[in-house]
Amino acid sequence: MSEFDAKLEDNLLELRNDLLCGHYQHGGYQSFFVQDTKKRMISAPSVRDHIVHQAIYNILYKFYDKLFCFASFSCRNNRGLHLALNSIQRYLWQFKNRDCWVLHGDIKKCFDSINHYILKQIISERINCVKTICILDKIINSYSINTFGCGIPLGNLTSQLFINIYLNRLDEYVKERLKIKRYIRYADDFYCFCDTKKDCSQIAEDIRNFLKQELSLDFPLDHQQIRHSYSGVPALGQIFFPRYSKTNPRTFKRMMYKFDLRLVDYYNQEISAVSLNSSFQSFKGALKRGENYNYKRGMLNKTLLPFSSNLLQ
Repeated sequence: MSEFDAKLEDNLLELRNDLLCGHYQHGGYQSFFVQDTKKRMISAPSVRDHIVHQAIYNILYKFYDKLFCFASFSCRNNRGLHLALNSIQRYLWQFKNRDCWVLHGDIKKCFDSINHYILKQIISERINCVKTICILDKIINSYSINTFGCGIPLGNLTSQLFINIYLNRLDEYVKERLKIKRYIRYADDFYCFCDTKKDCSQIAEDIRNFLKQELSLDFPLDHQQIRHSYSGVPALGQIFFPRYSKTNPRTFKRMMYKFDLRLVDYYNQEISAVSLNSSFQSFKGALKRGENYNYKRGMLNKTLLPFSSNLLQ
């Protein structure tokens, strides 16, 4: 960042000229690993390339967002995780007096499996500007996990847009061809709410075939779950029941692990009380959704900090 910043105006003018003249070439990525629910490789572009990604995203997002299915929630303005969670709870509530079976599907290695050729074909159906297509091709071609042209990088701003453009085909298939009224997709996770377990199984098979034939994506049986609503439906960090939800124990365990690390930093005087309180309030806010009194009490017992007494209010 400092090197680009040192001659910011010159670098921006040079980038602008390269884009206008068609001389722009995408650079490589700086990769590193993060540990969340599992180990993930993040690939960050250079500052120069990130500026191009941001500009492309700013223009194309507004265009594509109007075309996306209402059932898609990830990486969209005025949608997002909280609205997805509210929708799941609302659908389950609609089944409160009768059986409800929920299909949860998780596309295997979705980002690494995005086919470049198919993605470019989908984009070319809506974008006619030759210069824009040329830049998008260079961004797509800048990353691949194999010689067959597959994969978009985690940590790349345009990947958020590409994944929704690609999987919008799935959304359209489920809503328009399969006629599923209660359906939600968040990134590469999707949920269908049905009257019978048999319906869920048939929908799963239909989706599996569509993903394989049309999008070259894998949805294996071990990435499929079918559960009755009264047994609890794990979804997006929560466990849902027809009339209430609570934080998934695994999610709470990860939260407490991270909070313990923050406490250690505080006691070692590596962070201030203000910084620790910010983390505390963040975790407190996450526990506001659902019936989490016992979790709140467990978190309260972890610390004797003055602000902890506000947790149960």
